[in-house]
Amino acid sequence: MVWKDKIAVANTGGNSISFIDPLLKKEISRIQLDSGTGPCDLVRLGCTSNLLITQLYDNSLACLNLDSKTIEKILLVGCYPKYVAVCNFTHNIFVSNADSDSISIVGNKKNLKLIGQIPAGSMPQGIDCHPQLPILAVANMNSQDVWLIDTGKLDTINITRIDGFPTQVKFSSKGDILYIGCYLYNGDSNSKIILLSVDGHRIYREIPIRYVPFQIIEAGDGKYLLVISFESGRMEVISLASGNAVQSIEVGSMAHGIALDREERYAYVTNTKEDTVAVVDWRLGKKVADIPVDREPSGIVYLY
Repeated sequence: MVWKDKIAVANTGGNSISFIDPLLKKEISRIQLDSGTGPCDLVRLGCTSNLLITQLYDNSLACLNLDSKTIEKILLVGCYPKYVAVCNFTHNIFVSNADSDSISIVGNKKNLKLIGQIPAGSMPQGIDCHPQLPILAVANMNSQDVWLIDTGKLDTINITRIDGFPTQVKFSSKGDILYIGCYLYNGDSNSKIILLSVDGHRIYREIPIRYVPFQIIEAGDGKYLLVISFESGRMEVISLASGNAVQSIEVGSMAHGIALDREERYAYVTNTKEDTVAVVDWRLGKKVADIPVDREPSGIVYLY
């Protein structure tokens, strides 16, 4: 199987990685992992043929060689490792450990090696590395704050208190904005996307949304945000110019992960409960296909 221009999906319940051909709109290959590992988040390691996989139930980070289709290395990290991000500046790998309130650092110079752990807030969830600078953002849900960490010195740069429970963070493609997805239950669901200036660490805008945000991705040359909700199984397309949802699309049940194709025409969304990947034309506001995969698909990445 040629893995380039395919889509990789982590199936948490099936302990497997599915590969989808986006042209055929079907699963074409599957790699079975060890039983009980619980693969969750996926990130391709730079321009290499290595795919990083967080394994929830094994408390580990695995490295899959896409050429040989074999796991080359498994590193024990923290408890319940949820998300993984790679710094373009230091090339270090960072893993958020939700149950041990820590971030694991994995070195990536000659070979993968666990460097150590640094503390985070309570229940760290989404993490993201700045596209140009040595900065890691961490959404700490229970302590209701977002940390910015220097990926070289491993010092805390800033802690921003959030009025709500932050679930996800995402830097803009230009690197000037940090998007923060959060929710606050107060009778009704008061969810929002917070915009934080990276230079001044200042919250300067809040965009109300209808559903609890689970994943955020920038699209349309930075003009839109695609926000999926695990709770509602919907995708909201947010215009950053107006601050309004221009589309609300039903994608499936328990939407978990999202990836865009190279042209940003289609968004691919994993539906954990339905064991499918939804193909969504987000500009037209409609789902065009459901692709069956293994049990409980979660993380997803388009392999350019």
